[in-house]
Amino acid sequence: MNKKLISWLGLILLSFMIQSCKNYYYLKHTPAVDNEDRNPVYDLKFGKESMQFTTFADYQVNMINKKYIFFATKDVNQVLKTNFSKPFTEQFMFMYTKMSIYNNLLGFYYEGASLEEVKQAYGRNPDADMGNGVLYAYDSGKFHVVDIYKKTDNGVIRFINMSNPDEKDPPNKKFHLEIRNLFFGLNRQLWEKNADGF
Repeated sequence: MNKKLISWLGLILLSFMIQSCKNYYYLKHTPAVDNEDRNPVYDLKFGKESMQFTTFADYQVNMINKKYIFFATKDVNQVLKTNFSKPFTEQFMFMYTKMSIYNNLLGFYYEGASLEEVKQAYGRNPDADMGNGVLYAYDSGKFHVVDIYKKTDNGVIRFINMSNPDEKDPPNKKFHLEIRNLFFGLNRQLWEKNADGF
């Protein structure tokens, strides 16, 4: 075999191996500090910025329990390519709940992006507009997804919420309630306008 062909095949094999080993388990969270209601508050860091984010006590970080993780790498890849396909700058979050009906939550930072770019990419009105953020709900393969974007000083952050596709929850009532309580209850201070009615 000629050396160029061997090199080319080696490169293809290496690319495949890297892709198959890739996952979206971000396990670098700093420890939370409980607030007065005993809810964990995390200092999320992205780019040169940071943000306080409060969760319920059943949200898990820095660990993996596949019983409560519903997605495979290919599922997140699909969501990231659907609608807003601009490459993210970095991932800064991965959390999930110990309740099977609820949420797999990932966070990505897009340096230099704007909410206007996000709105143009979706090509429709958001399901909720929080002034400094927008929310879109849609189906992607077997998942129901809620994308929440927030403007930051230097770009946009994207929270991807993915439902458990095996849970009977028509029409995503429990899943949407979890997101409303998390983002527009516990974290209402993040938004110019509340969107708890989406």
